[in-house]
Amino acid sequence: MADERLATREIDWLKTFPWLRLFRTFLVALDPFKLIVAAVGILTTALAWLIISLFFNNFFFVAKPKLTDFDPKSYQKDGVTDEEAIKKRNDDYSRRLNSWKLQYKLAGSTAIEEYETVDGVKHTIKGGKYRIMPWFEDRGPNPVSMLKNTVTGSPNERNETIGRFLQGQVFVLVEPLLKFLTPVSYLFDAQANTWTRLYLVVLLLVELAIWAFFGGIITRMAISTLAGKETGGLRGAIDFVRKHYISYVSSPVVPIAGLFAIVIGCMVFGLFHLIPGIGDILIDGLGWLIPLGAGFIMALIVLGLVGYPLMYTTLSAEGSDTFDALSRSYNYVYESPWSYLWYSIISILYGAVLVFFVVVVTSLTVYLANWGVSQTILTQTTNREPQYLYTYAPTSFGWRQLLLEGTPLETYNDVYVHKTAAEEYLKEYTWYNIAGAGMVSFWLTAVFMLMLGFSYSYFWTASSMIYLLMRKKVDETEIDEIHIDDADFEPQGAKVPPPSPTPAPEAVNSAPVVQMVDPPTLRAVPPSDIKPIDPPPTSSTDPKPSV
Repeated sequence: MADERLATREIDWLKTFPWLRLFRTFLVALDPFKLIVAAVGILTTALAWLIISLFFNNFFFVAKPKLTDFDPKSYQKDGVTDEEAIKKRNDDYSRRLNSWKLQYKLAGSTAIEEYETVDGVKHTIKGGKYRIMPWFEDRGPNPVSMLKNTVTGSPNERNETIGRFLQGQVFVLVEPLLKFLTPVSYLFDAQANTWTRLYLVVLLLVELAIWAFFGGIITRMAISTLAGKETGGLRGAIDFVRKHYISYVSSPVVPIAGLFAIVIGCMVFGLFHLIPGIGDILIDGLGWLIPLGAGFIMALIVLGLVGYPLMYTTLSAEGSDTFDALSRSYNYVYESPWSYLWYSIISILYGAVLVFFVVVVTSLTVYLANWGVSQTILTQTTNREPQYLYTYAPTSFGWRQLLLEGTPLETYNDVYVHKTAAEEYLKEYTWYNIAGAGMVSFWLTAVFMLMLGFSYSYFWTASSMIYLLMRKKVDETEIDEIHIDDADFEPQGAKVPPPSPTPAPEAVNSAPVVQMVDPPTLRAVPPSDIKPIDPPPTSSTDPKPSV
């Protein structure tokens, strides 16, 4: 009895703490096929956004306004004083300038542009948010440089470096979600005009069309692995997404379309608001609950978009339709928000460690490769140090700054530290130096894209695990229950042999010849050989018949 009381029950940790399953996502996200799919998706999105930005910036967006183009005399009409004319001029100029600033920030050149406000003060702005390539985006300092500054830098340098890095890590982790939500937020910007909003809508639709395919592939592969099912690998995931592609695209588009429909309804309400008197009392005073209700519905739609990744994971797990993807994503977010928030926090914290590890390993690989080659004998005397090979290296994550540190081409925030020395150094380049630097840059960019692809792969893999956990909590559906097509059971590359044709009846001439055999006959016995049968002997004890 004492032993029984002291015995402890075995604890099922995954059942008690289901969020521990999130720690399985690292190796699943590290799948090379997922990294390649994510890298191709990132590159496709960047190229599409570049083309759209160039098109709108050259044909529809306004040029940078100048204060001298707004003459106060053109505002001086009957009864308008000079001060009122100047005020109207300044208001028009500020309105045009604000529209240009937003357009330049989103789709303008990536160069720094200078502009002047109405008070004569000059400012600068950097544009091209949606036309910059992924390997040139600012994602914070390099982790190798951060470690060096943490060890050897001053306290202020340590705090600044660590703060920038942590901030960049969080944004890198949720970058796929931010790429979707940021254009949505700009739609509500007061400085956005009609062309700017149309540009943002086109960006959103193109992004959703791209990631409906690539995100669907990653989530389908992740869902299958996490559920312990075999669904045909990469080829099976591509076939699955191809069959359900319309649902993948339309799932996030429907909420956005709903937002625009509600906005149009509010605009119709605003037309009646323009009527003096009636608009003030009857429309606004008595009917203002209508726009308030519309605003509440729009708020629910926008807040529910944080569950946008669950739409893809729903389709990848259930093989259902648009309605099911929408209902599950919004239902899970609003029915169990604290669980969704907790799973998301765990995924972000765990992902920050994983991304840090992957970026450190990749950056060290590139850095040590450069260091190893630079140790070659006679590289300095022959002026063949490999530093020139990194002239066009990626600047994101501080790669170029790390590789060119201590050289004439050293940079800080993408600007040469020694500008004169850098210009003189670049003049000495020959054609084969430029070609070699370009080819090395290609390989560095490929490695960088795979490294960046891990953050996207992890995002979609973690979203897949979160979906399975939320489904288990809300619908009480087991983790390993997912939709499997019949085609998933067929081995890859296997072909079903065609049915063998029924043989035709053979001709009579080709029938086999049957040999006729005579039946056996019985041999006749001659009479002389037949012996008579003797009667049985009689015994003497047999009774004799009576007379």
